[in-house]
Amino acid sequence: MAKQTVQAVKSEIQGLAIGNYKSYPEQYESTAPATLISIQELAKGYWDCRDYKEVARDEKLGINLEDYQLWTKEAHSAFLKANGHSLN
Repeated sequence: MAKQTVQAVKSEIQGLAIGNYKSYPEQYESTAPATLISIQELAKGYWDCRDYKEVARDEKLGINLEDYQLWTKEAHSAFLKANGHSLN
């Protein structure tokens, strides 16, 4: 990654998440508890699959698992809005 900023990492994670949501829309088209658990598991998967450079980058920037979880949840909200789903 050329820019090593929190915003750049956030954009990268959210891009990955949106791609996943688009690939499996039936799994992510609601705010049901099972969907929210899947979103948290997706974030954990991104966290666990980082390579050494990404781990070092995240440590340097103070990024933690909770950030990944928040960013995937924010991406899910954007995905729902873009696809005309209610967030209620």
